[in-house]
Amino acid sequence: MQVQTFGDGPRFSPVTSSDHAGQLWIVTILALVYSTLVSTARAYVKYKMFGIDDILIAFATILQLAQCIAIFVGLGTGGLGKFNSITTPAQWATSSKSTLAAIILGFLTMCLSKCSLLALVLRIIGRKTGKSRPICIAMMVVSALWGVGSCVAYLSNCRADTLLTPDNITQCPGQETRWAVITAIDIFTEVAAWLLMVELTWNVNMSAARKLQVIMAFSFRLPLAVLAGLHLFYFHRYPSAAEPQFAVIDSLLFQQAMISWSLISATVPNLKNFLKSFSLGMGFPLAYDDTMTGSGGAYAMRSFANSRSKGTAVGAGNTGVVSTTISARRRSDAGLPAQPSQQGWPAEGVLSGPAEGVLSGQATEGQSYATSSREHVDEDASSRTGSQDMIISKEIAWKITYEDRS
Repeated sequence: MQVQTFGDGPRFSPVTSSDHAGQLWIVTILALVYSTLVSTARAYVKYKMFGIDDILIAFATILQLAQCIAIFVGLGTGGLGKFNSITTPAQWATSSKSTLAAIILGFLTMCLSKCSLLALVLRIIGRKTGKSRPICIAMMVVSALWGVGSCVAYLSNCRADTLLTPDNITQCPGQETRWAVITAIDIFTEVAAWLLMVELTWNVNMSAARKLQVIMAFSFRLPLAVLAGLHLFYFHRYPSAAEPQFAVIDSLLFQQAMISWSLISATVPNLKNFLKSFSLGMGFPLAYDDTMTGSGGAYAMRSFANSRSKGTAVGAGNTGVVSTTISARRRSDAGLPAQPSQQGWPAEGVLSGPAEGVLSGQATEGQSYATSSREHVDEDASSRTGSQDMIISKEIAWKITYEDRS
């Protein structure tokens, strides 16, 4: 076979009618570069705020690197991507082992990616009561079992050195059936995880635009179902092919796309703090203000005559973060005057009349309660960069009443 030339030297991996290894080289390298860049951005955004979801995605990234190395070994020293008729049986064995290793590592990578996303959802749910938390935990268990079960199912009754040989059907039977079951469970878990996130988001009290933003961030997982179906379609062509080393290339190309997109889509919901520096976000305000919620019209405290002192707090539910107190403190910290209050009421935390004597002139329970509430709000403002706060945050609205002692 004549080597094609480019410029003054031979090409690294020429693509011919009997050799498509160059295509796999390109796609594998690009997939590794893209997923590594996104993982680096995630590590930068969440520096010193890592959770279990970040640990899982870190292990998944390492496994993807190992998977790419296995592919490179098959391409470099084996005959992966080439006709069996122009390679030796020793190369068949090398490419078979490297391909099997890449498939197993791919299962584990996508498994950890699923679990990472579900761990993020679990952090968003927090200690919320209801069925969402046990359902999310159950889905994590199913995803973990899917990853381990896929590895066991594919390795059983299959010789590693015969996967890409002409007699692979007898040495490794039932490959199409195994992949069909694996793909079906894979698609089911992806769609179920997305539906769980939609259900959680829909029940949260925040604006429709914010809900769509959250749903869209998690919708990046849905293309994995399409990629899995295409991978299964092309995989069915290789076992019975006369040149299995060459025929398996198409399915491996989609495998690289699946693994890379799995890592990228699991990271997208964590990148709000990185993306909000830019002004464009596919129609959604990525650089939105902290006060973008449905309850942004909350008023400052005002004294009410003849009211009983209750000191009660009402949680406004899981909504987007809104705190006019935080906004006022930011303006005061920056040396700016506080914004005029609505309807002529005093600014946040500034009380007049009899109520002022109760909350500021005497060491009462209401005073300590108000101070504690303000401290909790400040703590919430300083901790809003956790992964669960990057998409959905918690708002706590305090409703305080007090009595007139004059």
